[in-house]
Amino acid sequence: MGADDHYLQSIETFVHSRFDKKTDCMVIGLVDEHGSTTISAGSLDNGTDQHANGDSVFFIGSVSKTFTTLLFQDMVDRGELSLNDPVEKYLPKSVTIPTHGGKEITLLDLATHTAGFPINPDNMTGKDFKEQYETYTVEKMYAFLSAYTLRRDPGTEFEYSNVGMALLGHVLELKAGTDFESLMVARICRPLHMDSTCINPTPQLKTRLAMGHDKTGNPSPPWNLQVYAPVGAVHSTANDLLKYVSAQAGLAPSVLAAAMEKTHVIRHTDSRGLVEIPGFGTFGQTAMDWTDRGAFQPPSMQLLGHAGGAGSYHAWVGFDMKQHRGVVVLSTANDLSVEAIGWTLLQQKPLTPTSTKDFEREIVGIGVALDLDKQTKSLVITKVFANSPAAQAGLSPGLIIQKIGDIPLDGKTLADSIKLLRGSAGTKVQLVLIDPAGKTNSVEITRQKFLIVQ
Repeated sequence: MGADDHYLQSIETFVHSRFDKKTDCMVIGLVDEHGSTTISAGSLDNGTDQHANGDSVFFIGSVSKTFTTLLFQDMVDRGELSLNDPVEKYLPKSVTIPTHGGKEITLLDLATHTAGFPINPDNMTGKDFKEQYETYTVEKMYAFLSAYTLRRDPGTEFEYSNVGMALLGHVLELKAGTDFESLMVARICRPLHMDSTCINPTPQLKTRLAMGHDKTGNPSPPWNLQVYAPVGAVHSTANDLLKYVSAQAGLAPSVLAAAMEKTHVIRHTDSRGLVEIPGFGTFGQTAMDWTDRGAFQPPSMQLLGHAGGAGSYHAWVGFDMKQHRGVVVLSTANDLSVEAIGWTLLQQKPLTPTSTKDFEREIVGIGVALDLDKQTKSLVITKVFANSPAAQAGLSPGLIIQKIGDIPLDGKTLADSIKLLRGSAGTKVQLVLIDPAGKTNSVEITRQKFLIVQ
């Protein structure tokens, strides 16, 4: 690894100070043209006395989606599928796939989150997220598809969708005539020599599995997913994922190199984010299924990554296509962000108390965080970012935004209001504001690029 000794020592200091003698753990993997290294600490807490290391097994959640889209591109390259094949072509005749404006949903729409599906379907059932995900079946997905009405043409707008990715993985299984795990192992894991990556760990792999914990500290094992397996059921290790990211970054030759490069192509820019997660922001520029999350990218870098999590398992994988570097972060800790740590390390910035919670992003906008008041449903400014247009205009937390341009916000959702505020750098937006004393004021702000760490 080419990083200097002082930088590596600072990472080791952070990891050991946080995880030594703890029942949760973290493994950080770094790779560049000089080699790879892993830094780890904490206990696996799985009934053995093992501590975390590069061969410890973690549940990697939505990082699994990058395997699904790579499998899809590989099948396209082999001539087994076409990017623009309609999804309906591969499903039973009894299943109705919705259309809009005369346009059918294609496989590419699923792979790029532009089919028009929500993040999750409305027919999930269960007492908590775990049960809802674990009990979601092919039959339930078919029922959702046949009943769903699209609100826009497929292929026109990015909206992150678990159910869309589950459907893509299901199509790949049907076409290949095998289950998703067998397809992944045969076409990705074996060529890359990722011998500890799977969906259903063997008894031997389970001895190396890091155990997650719920809010009360009780063991919380990986989720057992059915049709959602292509969305988030992959288990892997830092050492295996370093092989994966090395191939993605062009560090290691691979038969999958051409397919990987095609999954890196930017196809859309997200304007929605995940409203369900406060402070999430947007996915930034999006590929298949890699995104840049709006992370600040120095001119010498070209960064892509993907985060994943379920229960108390948290994973992040990212790479720099220009400098040919990769970063992997795996943890069972719930009080920090592996995504923030991953992006920060990929940006070659130091880990600080702030950067373990969020990463530096380049934003185009006015520079405020927003929420809806629980009682009045008014749009409230909750934070004004330093050095932003909003800060320069004198805006402050607590102000209510009554109008954006000529559009009153009564009855608007948070997502709708945020969408109205977005626009290109250099464009202007007029806000009608109400201060805590009830005084109304109008201000014009020019959207600009600025850096933030929330």
